[in-house]
Amino acid sequence: MRVYVKNLRGEPLMPCSPRKAKVLLKEGKAKVVSRTPFVIKMLVPTGETKQEVVAGMDTGSKVVGCAAIANGKVIYQAEVEIRSDVSRKMVQRRMYRRNRRGRKCRYRPARWLNRASLRREGRLPPSIKSKVDSHLREKKFVESILPVSRWKVETASFDIHKITNPEVSGKGYQEGSQKGYYNTKAYVLHRDGYKCQSGQKRKHCKKLHVHHLIFKSQGGTDAPSNLLTLCEDCHDALHAGEFVLSGTRSKTKHATEMGIIKSHLKKLWDFEETFGYETKFKREQVLELPKSHVNDAVAICCEDGELVDVGITLLFKKHVSAGDYRQTNGARSEKRIPTGKLFGLRKHDLIKTPKGVGFVKGKRSSGFFAIGDIDGKVLYPSTNVKYDVLRLASRSTTLTKGNGASSLWLNPGVSAREIQ
Repeated sequence: MRVYVKNLRGEPLMPCSPRKAKVLLKEGKAKVVSRTPFVIKMLVPTGETKQEVVAGMDTGSKVVGCAAIANGKVIYQAEVEIRSDVSRKMVQRRMYRRNRRGRKCRYRPARWLNRASLRREGRLPPSIKSKVDSHLREKKFVESILPVSRWKVETASFDIHKITNPEVSGKGYQEGSQKGYYNTKAYVLHRDGYKCQSGQKRKHCKKLHVHHLIFKSQGGTDAPSNLLTLCEDCHDALHAGEFVLSGTRSKTKHATEMGIIKSHLKKLWDFEETFGYETKFKREQVLELPKSHVNDAVAICCEDGELVDVGITLLFKKHVSAGDYRQTNGARSEKRIPTGKLFGLRKHDLIKTPKGVGFVKGKRSSGFFAIGDIDGKVLYPSTNVKYDVLRLASRSTTLTKGNGASSLWLNPGVSAREIQ
């Protein structure tokens, strides 16, 4: 277990041991900033010697793995479950807004046609944007507690160019077999009569793209039989998951989302690119670790043949929505639902009750709340929060839980000065 340290200006320093943190807190030279993970901030000037910290990220459309190593040891590792309910929430919000237009209240005109954001260049669907932002949010958090020297991110399963030319590097990637692809592309456009083949009843734009029915990341080729002409609007909508080509499988949604996520991360983030085959080799042959998102992130951080000590607390994180859209209940919405604070508590607050510790999952005006774990499973369906309740942490859009020794920080009876 490591304790993360910030200097007087709030900038990250190298982590220290719990015993050293105990001494600093006892002497009044530091204060506690966060409990999960445990972070302290120095109250006196200190030296700022830093070693090289390499951070790695295993990207994903559902779960993101992140790790950091320094001096041959893993000093941070976390698994982040990112949101997959954005589309469903937007449909729910649309239903509530549309319902308000038909009730006996002031008229609410439809305004979805005048939104400039729908026509913005490079716009991402909200569901994909949420996933991209989740990757960047974890990056920002790691850089807030550790002096990261460089990042390594896995962006693809394999390097197709290295298969045909193992010595390729730099500009060599621009001078490969892709030059001949333009010849095939011209043939496909001529074969399809320069018309969009999506079959969608919509206004098609004039700009045409050539789409791979089976993605190259999944073993597809540039053969004409694997290519189809689509207009730019239909092509973007297809990759955003808004529709599926007839006769094709819908199991490519994950791969489609990952392709969009990784391409945007490259635009917004300067990192060292790595590939899945390299990660798998280092994890299985060098580190001898089982398959998991965190272990993949550890392998991404390592250089070829490097061995590291992975004995550190693992953090589990989950990104949740900021609030609920539904505010009233009843046939005519005559009963308000407590969406704000109730008995001093809000949804997703981490509390300790006589029954146990958990996150507020459901609230009742009677004072009997439902308490759940980080995965949303109800632990205590009816707990009285009027008496003997202690709030350990206020709600956040990132729920965090640690395993092993990190559970010590959630025990309010154990202060930071009593750490062994």
